Amino acid sequence: MRDAFANRHMGQIIYAYRTHPFHGKVVPQEVVARWAGISQTQLSRVESGSPLLDLKRLMHWAHTLRIPPRLLWFHLDEPAPRGEVSADARPRGGQTEEVSTSLRRHFVALGGFAVTSHVLGMLESELDLMHMTLDRGTTSEERTSNIEGIAGDLGVQVVKTPPEAILDPALKTLHSIRALLEERQPTRHQVRLVRASARLSIVIGEIMFTLNRFGLAHEWYRTAEHAAHDVGDGDLADTVLANQANLPTYSDDPRGVLALLSPRLERDTPPSPAVAWLWGFKARAHAALNEPDEFWRSMHQAHESLARSPGERITGGILSCPPERLAFYEATGAARLNDAGRAVSAADRALSLYDPCETTEPALVKLERASALAGAGEVPEACRVASEALLDRSTYYSVSVRNYARKFDQRIRGIQLPETREWRELHAEVDGRNGTASKRRERDL
Repeated sequence: MRDAFANRHMGQIIYAYRTHPFHGKVVPQEVVARWAGISQTQLSRVESGSPLLDLKRLMHWAHTLRIPPRLLWFHLDEPAPRGEVSADARPRGGQTEEVSTSLRRHFVALGGFAVTSHVLGMLESELDLMHMTLDRGTTSEERTSNIEGIAGDLGVQVVKTPPEAILDPALKTLHSIRALLEERQPTRHQVRLVRASARLSIVIGEIMFTLNRFGLAHEWYRTAEHAAHDVGDGDLADTVLANQANLPTYSDDPRGVLALLSPRLERDTPPSPAVAWLWGFKARAHAALNEPDEFWRSMHQAHESLARSPGERITGGILSCPPERLAFYEATGAARLNDAGRAVSAADRALSLYDPCETTEPALVKLERASALAGAGEVPEACRVASEALLDRSTYYSVSVRNYARKFDQRIRGIQLPETREWRELHAEVDGRNGTASKRRERDL
């Protein structure tokens, strides 16, 4: 929180507030967005975009979060700014009524499903329909840019937010794109809209993968692939291919990974984050097949491709490949090859780079680090690291986290220590609780 105020970035302050341990659990974006009278997607852009400079918006957020004036870098007028005040913070009797702590906690306790959520949802839907009606025949530059921004934001947020929270805005934006594409659009907008649809299809594919719906994930990746090829975007097609590689990787089919990726990697192509990601997946497949030379050769190619990629194309999320992901793959492969020293070193490097609020990959790195420590005989420390991964509030117990936890459990099978017994009890509790929740989510889907 101190860093966020020092940076004078209201979006970072909001994020630090939402994720503060005081609440007991992370306050969802959609809940905080309702306090401010905006959509979840708009809040996502505030948190991940450039610092807000508009004084009216800064004052509105300061009032909404009840930030003490002494902490602010701008003068805070007494009245809340008009025009952006939510229904829950509307002035009464000419006086400013701050959002009360009890109301804020009431929203959190209900998971955001308060009475006004239905009304706000209807308003957002109607607003979107109005935009589409006004855009009939030709979409505006502003509208197209906004859709592109939403697709990019969701590609980042999908690794930081439980998947259920991302699915609705992704589908709504895809619905908008589909309605626009049904009408005649200028070629420049047509291409950009199709490209945005590909990115959103990747996001939905990732959500389905996280929820263990591999069949649906495959279909959404196929849709993304189709869209990428339609606009002739080879880099986007490579990004789709990298996401597709998750399916055979987590189905324990390393030869399937190689069959999927080798034809693409045999072609001479410019370096890019997507190509680096493909080499990383190829390396993991070779490690699974106990082929150390091919593993390290492929990891070298991955690091080399990323190092030679344009810096502005290296971002977080699932639409690019950041360096921490390659370090994670290196840790995974080294652990699989029983090279504990390199595995721990790569895991430490990855954890130093990851945003700790990501819901999946930091937990996977910790579990892989734990497996490497167990292989080196440091079982008590390994159990501590593995338990930390499962107990982290940011961890989402996805299919990949479940697989890695079970793999670690198998690694220490037969070892009888107080630490291993504590781990097994924790693992059984988390696995059972989340298994029930997973079945409920699948039923709802």
